[in-house]
Amino acid sequence: MMLQTQVRRAFLRTLATAGQALHPTRHARRSFSHVTPEHKGGVVVGFYEKESGSIDIKFTPAGSLLDQFTNGHVSHSIALSGKRGKLGDSVVLFASHPDFPRIAVVGLGKEAEANKHGVGEAVRSASGSGAKILRANGARTIAVDCSHQQPLAAAEGASLGLFKFDQLKKRDKNEDSTPVKLLPFTAGDGTVDPQHQWHTGTVMAEAQNIARTLAELPANLMTPSIFVDRAKELMDSLQGKSKGSIEVAVRDSAWMRARRMGCLLGVAQGSKEEPKFLELHYKHPDASSEAPLVLVGKGVTFDSGGISIKPSSHMGMMKGDMSGAASVVAAVHALASMSAPVHVIALTPLTENMPGGGATRPGDVLVASNGTSVEVDNTDAEGRLILADALVYAQEFKPHTIVDVATLTGAIDVALGTAAMGAFTPDDALWYEMEAASKQSGERAWRMPLLPEYRKQINSKVADIINSTPTRSTGLASTSAGTLPGRRTPTRAPPPSSSRWGRMASSWLAAQQGSSQRAIPT
Repeated sequence: MMLQTQVRRAFLRTLATAGQALHPTRHARRSFSHVTPEHKGGVVVGFYEKESGSIDIKFTPAGSLLDQFTNGHVSHSIALSGKRGKLGDSVVLFASHPDFPRIAVVGLGKEAEANKHGVGEAVRSASGSGAKILRANGARTIAVDCSHQQPLAAAEGASLGLFKFDQLKKRDKNEDSTPVKLLPFTAGDGTVDPQHQWHTGTVMAEAQNIARTLAELPANLMTPSIFVDRAKELMDSLQGKSKGSIEVAVRDSAWMRARRMGCLLGVAQGSKEEPKFLELHYKHPDASSEAPLVLVGKGVTFDSGGISIKPSSHMGMMKGDMSGAASVVAAVHALASMSAPVHVIALTPLTENMPGGGATRPGDVLVASNGTSVEVDNTDAEGRLILADALVYAQEFKPHTIVDVATLTGAIDVALGTAAMGAFTPDDALWYEMEAASKQSGERAWRMPLLPEYRKQINSKVADIINSTPTRSTGLASTSAGTLPGRRTPTRAPPPSSSRWGRMASSWLAAQQGSSQRAIPT
């Protein structure tokens, strides 16, 4: 009876956090299923992979209590399933007890290796899997195991796992469209209240899902103009809620011409869609630094390749070539939502890259806003061109650090695939910060070289530099990182700025899955 009361109290406290005023003593006989509509509750708990030769199942504290509360039915079901607790394993139980209509028991892998690929990564993955399984089996209120002391990862993983892009599909009238409510479950074991970390994880997941939605929308529904409208709506929704000041500025092509942004305008001139330049400013009154962190996101809302047109196969995926812009907008939204004590600016040059009658041709020379002339050898190497003008502009804010985020280039996919993003910086201290953020978030990064030899590959006979090297044999991803006029590299004199520079580059597929957004160092 003591055990039953303990577990009931834990669930009632979980539900109380969602605004349901339930008193554990007065409702001691009230089951979990009864306080959710039509028995639509569920709980996710974890168990670890068995050591070699072991026959015992090791649960998290919440899983252990649940197993005892169901008189061993949970462990017996796992044994019958043959699952060993590997990451990705799952067992679903129904009606094991009146208080628990649905239970998803998910594998966390080996306990000693739970954080091998990032703090909380195993919990993120397992929580997302469990929440998704329970939703598919009718649960609409899901309590997620936080007894492993990682509520941030649990909230983030569960929210990410429930994401699906289906807003353009016609609704099945028989489908239950009730939103799923996620709640933290600590098993009543005296765990410190997880609400703050749970909230932080929820906000972080929401930001990633914002970026994923923006990247998934088709190009006709996510033009530069639509992108800035969506960004303004997102930031306007936080006005009066965040403790920091929020400013949004949208620049047009006349502003770009006045600033002589020849590279950005050169990419845009092949499309009928007007380019935009979006600025987001967020500053908390207690920001630790007056100098801002500037995030620059590549915003090519559709990349056909221009005159150097891409193959038709999978070209539709190039709607996601604005994932860098989506990531930095979502990052600022998350920071403002949490009233983080930082000063950050996001800059996103937005354009299509199309082969219209006015398009830039291979062999044309564009001039960046700092006066650097760039020969365009390949119009499909457009990302570095639009980022060039944005990075020059970023220096005007005298930031302590500039980080650009981009689906740049295809060569990074050849080098690293989707398992890691490429990180570029000549600054060792900044790399250590990027690496730490990578490990903390589970978004793995690999530092790419910036060698003097790569600089020679972008020499041009007719301009200061060329935007693409004719060979794919050596260091193409690193060579492209040296094609940006006005940014600091070991092979060029520093511009009039003491800012550190770094780049986070991922393949378009990884970016559309949310890669790089949560690893942005702040």
